[in-house]
Amino acid sequence: MTARQKRHEKIHRDQHLSVRLTADEKQHLKEMAQRSDARNASEFVRSAAMGYPVKSVVTHEAINELRRLGGLVKHLFLEEGRQDPDGMYLATLQELKAAIHRLGRDS
Repeated sequence: MTARQKRHEKIHRDQHLSVRLTADEKQHLKEMAQRSDARNASEFVRSAAMGYPVKSVVTHEAINELRRLGGLVKHLFLEEGRQDPDGMYLATLQELKAAIHRLGRDS
């Protein structure tokens, strides 16, 4: 059983831990939780503290934008007559592909 599976098991949690935060810290923590795959701030803090992976939620729009940029780079390469003497186009396309892959949305 993986750590992620353990994390999502139905567990009755009846213990509380009080942590003092500033208003800014609390707001920042809530924002980080919203940008992650955690259901709420409590799950976010628990996952981070217990060493479970906390993944950022990436929208389809962001992935599509990376793909669109890759298409534009490819278009520029073709406009240059398929000339890439310094490897700029190839390196940029490889970085975009790697970024898409890292985000876990590689098709």
